[in-house]
Amino acid sequence: MDTFRRVFDIPFGQVGDRTLTMDMLLPTGPQEGAIPVVLWLHGGGWYSGNKRNVITSGMLDCLPQAGYALASAAYRLSSEAVFPAQIHDVQAALRYLGANADVLGVDAERVAIAGFSAGAHLAALAAASAGVAALDGGNGLPGHGPRPCAAVILAAPTDFARNPRATDPALNPHLAEGHPCAEHLLLGGPVLDHLALADRANPLRYVGPNTPPCLIVHGREDEIVPLSQADLLYGALKDAGADATLVVVEDGNHGFWEAGQPYPREPLPPLIQRWIVQFLDTHLRGRGDFPLHDRHTVRVAQLRASGAADGAAV
Repeated sequence: MDTFRRVFDIPFGQVGDRTLTMDMLLPTGPQEGAIPVVLWLHGGGWYSGNKRNVITSGMLDCLPQAGYALASAAYRLSSEAVFPAQIHDVQAALRYLGANADVLGVDAERVAIAGFSAGAHLAALAAASAGVAALDGGNGLPGHGPRPCAAVILAAPTDFARNPRATDPALNPHLAEGHPCAEHLLLGGPVLDHLALADRANPLRYVGPNTPPCLIVHGREDEIVPLSQADLLYGALKDAGADATLVVVEDGNHGFWEAGQPYPREPLPPLIQRWIVQFLDTHLRGRGDFPLHDRHTVRVAQLRASGAADGAAV
């Protein structure tokens, strides 16, 4: 029996004829005051994907089961608008959660942001650039939204100009065949022809000592986004004095499955679910110390064993 309820298509912004909406999972059990909330951003290369999957697939049911609200927000895809439209929509979602916290029953002072792949890029960007007016946009409610207290970043592209799969045709069959890659579609043209815009979209540009704690998870055998993208973000965070943990799934692909295997839509591996909840408990609720620090490695078999150990530090 579900211990949470689903709420669909809550409008939070308007851009022309496009109404931006979010779906939510809300805990139904007894709660002590307002509920901490996680804003989730879906993957799909900025050109596909939808907010509904995480709500109906069970992927992150662990969050409402642990007493967190989960808000999954839509954002304009690259076929609708190029960057920075997407981060403008994310900021509009944060402003909505902050302004309507009492109505929703969530705590505007305890907000985390999370995402997978393209959504993780936007989550990292929103976490690092909080308060940067140029990325706020004008859709949705006015003002500034709550600053995320923590960020969960799963398989994120980060620095497009230093992503060889976004710039080198020898490493990307789409480029080799003359087709645009996802980054090209997001920026409105090849990355190397749009370096200024790529820099605006780069979370590393905004990282500083006040960037909230980040949990980064990435597969070494990721066939979509190279591990070097996670290394760059992790390195920038550590150099800035921010709190960061990088978990490398040694034999994991883009979805943290064994390399060469598809990644079906199902709950995240049990150990990753546990780490996410522990990470949020530490940084949103002040409960205990997150067990992972700095850089760790783990294998897929460990992730999928519910009684797995916490991985080995490197």
